[in-house]
Amino acid sequence: MPKFSKGAYLALIAVVAVVLTGCVGVPMASEVQTGPRIDEQDGAQYEIVASGPVAGSTQEQILTDFMNAVRSPSRDYSVAREFLTGAMSEAWNPAASATVRERDKLPTIAPAIDEDSLTYSFSAQAVVDERGIYSELRSPVSQTLAFEFERVGGEWRISTAPPGVVLTLSGFEVSFEEQVLYYFDPSFAYLIPDTRWFAVRESSQTRAIQALLVADSAWVQQGVVLTAFPPSTTLGTTSSLTSGRAVVDLSSEALAANNVARDRMRQQLAATLHTPIVLITVDGRELPDTTSGQNAAVIEPGSAGPLVVGTGDEFGFSTSDGLSAITELSDVVTAAGATAVALSADRLSAAYRAGDNAVYFASVGVAPRVIDSRDELVAPSLDPFRFVWSAQGANAASLTTFAVDGTEHPVQSALPADSQIVSLDVSRDGARLLVYLSTPSGPQLLVYGIVRQQGNVPVQLVEPVALPVPTGVAIDAAWVGTSSVATLTAVDDSVEVTAYNLGGPSQDLGTVDGASQIVTTGSNTDGLRVLSEGEVWRPQGSQAWVRTGLDASFMAVQQ
Repeated sequence: MPKFSKGAYLALIAVVAVVLTGCVGVPMASEVQTGPRIDEQDGAQYEIVASGPVAGSTQEQILTDFMNAVRSPSRDYSVAREFLTGAMSEAWNPAASATVRERDKLPTIAPAIDEDSLTYSFSAQAVVDERGIYSELRSPVSQTLAFEFERVGGEWRISTAPPGVVLTLSGFEVSFEEQVLYYFDPSFAYLIPDTRWFAVRESSQTRAIQALLVADSAWVQQGVVLTAFPPSTTLGTTSSLTSGRAVVDLSSEALAANNVARDRMRQQLAATLHTPIVLITVDGRELPDTTSGQNAAVIEPGSAGPLVVGTGDEFGFSTSDGLSAITELSDVVTAAGATAVALSADRLSAAYRAGDNAVYFASVGVAPRVIDSRDELVAPSLDPFRFVWSAQGANAASLTTFAVDGTEHPVQSALPADSQIVSLDVSRDGARLLVYLSTPSGPQLLVYGIVRQQGNVPVQLVEPVALPVPTGVAIDAAWVGTSSVATLTAVDDSVEVTAYNLGGPSQDLGTVDGASQIVTTGSNTDGLRVLSEGEVWRPQGSQAWVRTGLDASFMAVQQ
């Protein structure tokens, strides 16, 4: 069996694990099992055509061309395997991981200590593990891989290589594709995304379904999200995917699902495969499609309508004719001298921090109620189940939740007491909490899974996804869509705006000097709005921002 020189490679994976402590994809179950390939008729839009070995190539040229060939994953990296010895070709596992090299920093190839060996050194900025989970590093990490060579038929071939592939960012964007798996929140009202990245090849959809069935996210294991598939269900022998229709064959374990569960299984598959029609079969026989009568889950809950702002004298929707009142809530918020507001999706309820710095809850037809009267409270958040999330800024461990009647429901978490909460926001689906912290070691941006008990009462925060925010001063953070968030971070003399894909690359959105708050009015970065020195700004282009002409004291967060 070939000997792998992969100590440094595994060290990189360890660094990623430390940087992203408790990420959503921590394995809690078995690996994805090899199964049949789905017959997919919609091929990849682009494919890199790689070239095989050139006769008379040196060891360095073989290694260089091999690294170029791994950009082509078609036919199980058949071209890349031509650079390997027969034994190494059988042993090499390209699906073990994909490491993305730092942009604009070229790799180096150098002789190793052992004869007929070379090292390949580069700077890594992200890693995709064997489950397809993308982890971006807070700062690039130097990495060195070792390769050994043998003569085969008079030509050099690689006899020892570490598992996985190394790619430039552009190579990764072409040879890998994003696959979003969907699970239910405990109320079954929402489908929660779990982003993965798989090599572009005929079996990519198969791999997505296998990952969905295995449910290897720790959030699934801890009840943050749920799957409708019975335990041990695997992909069967015959499946197909065409435009607008999928036939997914499952193992006999799927027969244990009742009508409601079968309906939900179809919803998960339809959302994951982006296919409106899903037919489930078991061992080739159609699973009866009996309507369960359940409402379909929402995939991307988004705020509708224009931006909501407060000016000190008014509170309401921003329109071309000025501010439009939001029922009686506008008068309530204005009279309270509110400085921060979280508005419910139906616009009938609001949690707000009043001029006396206490947090209140108000609803149409119901008198405002004091929810939290502790000192130095941050802007509250209101989840879709009408629980108010509140914390004292100086102590992150002070985070707690309240029912609308003022009853406190403490939430167990590992938030550090020596850190300050800058902002907190519950996702629109209520399954996750975004927390921006100021810590002794710098800013931290965390997305926690929310565990709820009967009645959707929040009881625990688990398994945070740590996102690679820049070194600086944390200012504010906000949800952009179900799979992305954005931050304001003061770095040197400017305020940087950055978007983070949960399970994907981050995006630099430019700077807005003096920015103090960020919210969204939609489900992508075009809907972002930033408040700076009393003026509201909107994005224009990839990194430019322009004034909207709207003045405001604060912007409301809309569920």
